[in-house]
Amino acid sequence: MRIVLGDGHRLFIDALAEALAQDGVTVAALATSPQEVLAAVARHRPDICLMAIRFHTCGNFGVLGLIRGRYPQVKVVLLADTADPAAASDAISNGAAGLIRKDQHLTEIIRTLTDVRAGERTLDTYLPHPGPRDFRSPAPSDSEWLLQLLTLREQEVLMLIMEGQSTQQIARSLAISLSTARTHIQSVLVKLGAHSRLEATSMVARSCLLGISGAYTLGPPARQAAASG
Repeated sequence: MRIVLGDGHRLFIDALAEALAQDGVTVAALATSPQEVLAAVARHRPDICLMAIRFHTCGNFGVLGLIRGRYPQVKVVLLADTADPAAASDAISNGAAGLIRKDQHLTEIIRTLTDVRAGERTLDTYLPHPGPRDFRSPAPSDSEWLLQLLTLREQEVLMLIMEGQSTQQIARSLAISLSTARTHIQSVLVKLGAHSRLEATSMVARSCLLGISGAYTLGPPARQAAASG
């Protein structure tokens, strides 16, 4: 795995790069500004760009958008200083492939990078859920709301939540790791602006996307597509 590592604090990325290298991650370049990040990505075309969510007073969502537009094969994982619910919602809406706090253990950072490289979208499961105003609630007739908001895999996870499956059961049903299942569940709740599985279930039922009778609009087709992906 080859990455570009960017953060405004040189000592931090020097230490993180050394630790990652000891675990087999190739750090192609270090960058301490958004401009350096873009230049490094353009030059090295890494698997992942791991960068701080902010460089001092400069936010990085513009850089994220440029990387996604110019180098769509490069996945971007953001490093957050604190457990900020706004950071989670912003990362989702701007297309980040992953988000993790800087104070997480190295093994968690490497796990995030590994999952992202494998095609998963990984949010730090320790980030709190956003408040109800961070996302709009679905109107009862808004039948396209969930389809536009969630990936196929997240739709699958939501259906299993609606069926009352536990995290362990969801992991077994989808043949994924327990940590990946937790990440998907967290992502679904964050995107819906829900604070619990029950709240998410109620919200989706009101949107008429999942019928009370159990005849899921997103049922077999979405499940098959998610499984094949």
